[in-house]
Amino acid sequence: MLVVVASRNAAAKRATSSTIALFSNKHHHHNQQRLFTSTTPVTNTTISNQNNDEKPISYYRSIGLECLSRRTPMKHHPIPAYNKRRRHVPLQNGSIPLPPYAKTGIIPPPSNSFIPFLMDQPIFHDENSIIKMRAAAQLARQMLDLACESAKPGITTDDIDILVHNELLERGAYPSPLNYHGFPKSLCSSVNEVICHGIPDGRALEVGDVVSFDVSCFYGGVHGDNCATVIVGDYDDDEQQQQPKTKFESKEQQDDFITARRLVQAAQESLNAAVEVCSKTNGQPRYLADVGNVIHDVVDSYGYGTVRKYRGHGICEVFHCAPYVKHYRNNDSLELKPGMIFTIEPMVTEFSDECYEWNDDWTVVTKDLGRAAQFEHTVLIKHDGVEILTVPPFSDDENDK
Repeated sequence: MLVVVASRNAAAKRATSSTIALFSNKHHHHNQQRLFTSTTPVTNTTISNQNNDEKPISYYRSIGLECLSRRTPMKHHPIPAYNKRRRHVPLQNGSIPLPPYAKTGIIPPPSNSFIPFLMDQPIFHDENSIIKMRAAAQLARQMLDLACESAKPGITTDDIDILVHNELLERGAYPSPLNYHGFPKSLCSSVNEVICHGIPDGRALEVGDVVSFDVSCFYGGVHGDNCATVIVGDYDDDEQQQQPKTKFESKEQQDDFITARRLVQAAQESLNAAVEVCSKTNGQPRYLADVGNVIHDVVDSYGYGTVRKYRGHGICEVFHCAPYVKHYRNNDSLELKPGMIFTIEPMVTEFSDECYEWNDDWTVVTKDLGRAAQFEHTVLIKHDGVEILTVPPFSDDENDK
C-alpha cells in the first residue's frame, strides 16, 4: 500500500541480486494466471530483447489509443447489502495481534521511544526485527499469489477480498489495509484505469481486465506489503516455453491483450531494475535516487508514464514511515545502508501519469482513462547487496537442492 505525497540453510538461497526471480511462473501450476517475470537484470539493451520485437513506441501508442476508445470507464459497482459492512476480525480474544488503528481507524502518534519515526528518519532493523519482517513479508506474498490466481472471469474483487481476508485470519494475521484511515476492505484491487487504492466491489472481472492487487498483512507485530498485476483470462499453456493459451475472439481483443501485456511487462521490468540497482555494491555507495532514476529510464523506454504522487515507504511495526521512495527521476541523496527495509512499488500508466481521486477518498484513476499496472516488493538492504523479503517461503524440497 502506497504513501500519498500530499497527505497521508535457506538463507543463502533467498532472492538476492544474483537471483531476481520476482514473480516467477515456476511458483504457479499449469494453466494458472499468467504472472510476468524477468530474471535478467534490466538494462537499456535487454529491454528491446524482452519486448521480442522491433516495433516503435508510436505503433503501440496508436493501437493503445484505439483500444482505449472502445473501453467502458470504470465505476463503483455496489455489492450486496449483506456484504457492505467492514470485514469482521475477532478483536476480543487476543488470538490475532492487531495494529493500533484496527478498532478506531485512527493512526496514533508513535511513542516517544520511536525517535527515528518522530524525526522522519529511516529505521535500521536488527536481526530480530529482520526475522519478523521476513515472516510477515513472505505471508503477504503468499496472500498476493492467492489473490492473483483467483482473478478469473466472473469472480468479483469483493469475492477475492473475502478469500484473502479469511485466509489471513486463519494464519493468525491481520489484513493491514482494513480500517487504515477507515479503508473498508482487506486488500486494494485496482482494475484497468484505476492506479491504486481501489476498493473491492461487486463488479465481475472480465477477460482482458488489467488488475493490480496490493496485499499487506500485520503479522508478528510488523507489516508485510507487496503488489502484482495480472491480466484476467491470460494463461500460460506451456510452462517451459510460456506460450499464451489465450484464444482471441477478434483482432480488437488481441490488440487489447498485446498492449496490456506490454504495459504489465514494463511495470515488472521497472521493479526488477530498481531491485537490481539496490544490489550494486562494488565499493560505491547506493542512493535512494538511483531507484527512481532507473525506474524512469525503463518506463521511458516503453513510452509510458510513471506516477509521481504516490511513493514507496519504509515499513516495520508502523505501516508507512521513512524512507519515502520516489518512482521517478530525482535527487534524493539518502544513502542506502544495511538494515534499511522499504517498499519499491512503481505505478506505470499507459499514457499520461496525471491522476485524480474518486469521491470515495481512496480510488485513484488516470485522468485520460489509460490503464495502469503496478508491482511491489519489500526489500532489505544488506552489506553484500539486497534481499527481496516478499518471496514465497522455500519448501523443504527446494531447501534440499
